[in-house]
Amino acid sequence: MIDTSKFQNTHQDEPRGQIEPIPETTLPSPFDDYFLSSLRPSDFPRLVELYNSDLAFILFSPPYPYTLNDAQWFNDNRAHTRFPSYPGTQEAWVIRSKSHDGMLGYFLAPEFRGKGIMSMVVAEVLKKFPGSTFDAEAEVANLGSQKVLEKCGFQHVEGGGFEETWPASKGGGVRQLLKFEKQC
Repeated sequence: MIDTSKFQNTHQDEPRGQIEPIPETTLPSPFDDYFLSSLRPSDFPRLVELYNSDLAFILFSPPYPYTLNDAQWFNDNRAHTRFPSYPGTQEAWVIRSKSHDGMLGYFLAPEFRGKGIMSMVVAEVLKKFPGSTFDAEAEVANLGSQKVLEKCGFQHVEGGGFEETWPASKGGGVRQLLKFEKQC
């Protein structure tokens, strides 16, 4: 257990009441891509990062330096409790962004190919989804698409290649595809 004396400013002398984690709450438009939720252990590394930055010096109660053990202690002892003398208080809420992970696909008319347009378009589109992960596929024979993906920071997934049976109405056969991935 960590030394709780580091948290001198958090009213440790008051008994706390446990509360249930809050349900995820979507914010109203135009912020409906964001929602509130309870603190989770997966948030601990971000707390450590934030509370060891310059931000730490404007906050009263978090210890400095802030460790993963401090985050665990806060989660176990404070984040899901309320002050009895402040009955309207809630636990610590976290603002989260909805995931926009997905599959990237595109088609470019022949007259626009080979000019670098698609790399710029893909890069611009991906800027709209910070923190998201995108998958993409390109035929082994389609070097242009592979170059677009690589220019935009996609990584070829080793061992991720596969075969796709093409519809008979589109010529049939089996095509070899490569898989790519990018964390925005």
